[in-house]
Amino acid sequence: MKVTEKSLKARCTELNLKDLRDTTFGIRFERLTKGYTVQLVYRDATPPKNLIEEASASEAAAIIEGAAAGASAVKAAGGDKPEYITTDTFVRQAGERCVKCQTKDITAGHLSATTKGVLSQACSCTRCGTTWTAIYTLSDYDNSAAVIE
Repeated sequence: MKVTEKSLKARCTELNLKDLRDTTFGIRFERLTKGYTVQLVYRDATPPKNLIEEASASEAAAIIEGAAAGASAVKAAGGDKPEYITTDTFVRQAGERCVKCQTKDITAGHLSATTKGVLSQACSCTRCGTTWTAIYTLSDYDNSAAVIE
């Protein structure tokens, strides 16, 4: 079956209203001069994530189905997502997301020295109310901005 812009629009609408309704993201596509762009569009202040750019209609359809299958697999495994992200994921995301709901709508408190070379920072999520402590380890310093008198 030939993939058309109309069929892409219908599939995105169907997914956003049904399968992806309870997730933290929706999916959209856009036709540009050099092909289609498919994006995950988050329901918070997180910027959209491009999944593919300058794709053919059939490539865009495959990406849309892949996103839908991924969301379905997570639901089948026991929920929308694990209760909390792993430490590796937290570090890879540079501590910029809530450890539970993954929003970027977080509030960070003041840094406090806990032991030599280790700092902690109380954080909270304005969306889901989760609180946690981010832990930073000092590894170096940069004196290029130091003022020498």
